[in-house]
Amino acid sequence: MSVLRALASTIVKMFAADLWLTIGAVAIIALAAAALRANLAPPGSLPFIVAAAIAAALAIGVIRGARPKP
Repeated sequence: MSVLRALASTIVKMFAADLWLTIGAVAIIALAAAALRANLAPPGSLPFIVAAAIAAALAIGVIRGARPKP
């Protein structure tokens, strides 16, 4: 049981450490779902849109992390 508790703690810390990226990924998925529901984007293109948006969020996260802290 302590192994599962340690694993859960590690996962929570991982998501909390980069909260901006976590919120960005959830927002991307929510926007994609809203676009699908509102028929604003064809269903076949959504996987590519989501993949591109998540790649962009990851790139921005890497750039933010690479900047020196003042």
